[in-house]
Amino acid sequence: MSRRERKKAALRAHIVAVGIELFSKQGIADVTVDQIAEAADIGKGTIYNYFETKEDIVVAFMVDLERRVQSKIARFTVSDAPLDSILADFILLHFRIKAKYLEFVRVFLGQMFLHTEQFLPYMAEMQKYIDPPLEALFGGLQKRGVIRTDVSIPELVMVFKTIHMGLSALWAIEGAPFRGAEYILRQEMKLFCEGLKVTT
Repeated sequence: MSRRERKKAALRAHIVAVGIELFSKQGIADVTVDQIAEAADIGKGTIYNYFETKEDIVVAFMVDLERRVQSKIARFTVSDAPLDSILADFILLHFRIKAKYLEFVRVFLGQMFLHTEQFLPYMAEMQKYIDPPLEALFGGLQKRGVIRTDVSIPELVMVFKTIHMGLSALWAIEGAPFRGAEYILRQEMKLFCEGLKVTT
């Protein structure tokens, strides 16, 4: 990155950090862009150079959080647990890390469903962090003989991400203590893994 790009990235990160701090203390609905600008010691127009709405700040934060979550996936590739437990525990790790940001998850999902076109660049950025670890996870499980080899890894990743998205929406709607979402998650993973079993 050039010096100019580094400065822009640092300013964007600063806006996100300040916004998230204010949202966490006061709630998203009670924080204005003016307040974020004042707390960040920048002009309101500068914020709009990076984000169209304050909700976009939440989305940017969630994209970065997703990147951090994905960095913890490697351990699941070497797990000796049953396949449905590996995949369920993988999703539950996401939920545990994101539980304290439940309000932000809800905003993130709302932006995705209500403002899809505006959301697409964030979605494309997230896939850069999500797909490679999942491909490594399923590829590793396939090499170990845990899942069928006649299943395409990219297709498997796409199906799993779709299931994960639906479960995430259920989890976010239910709220703590998330018992219903965890039960359905484990049942869904059992059914999903039935089709992936290696048959002799």
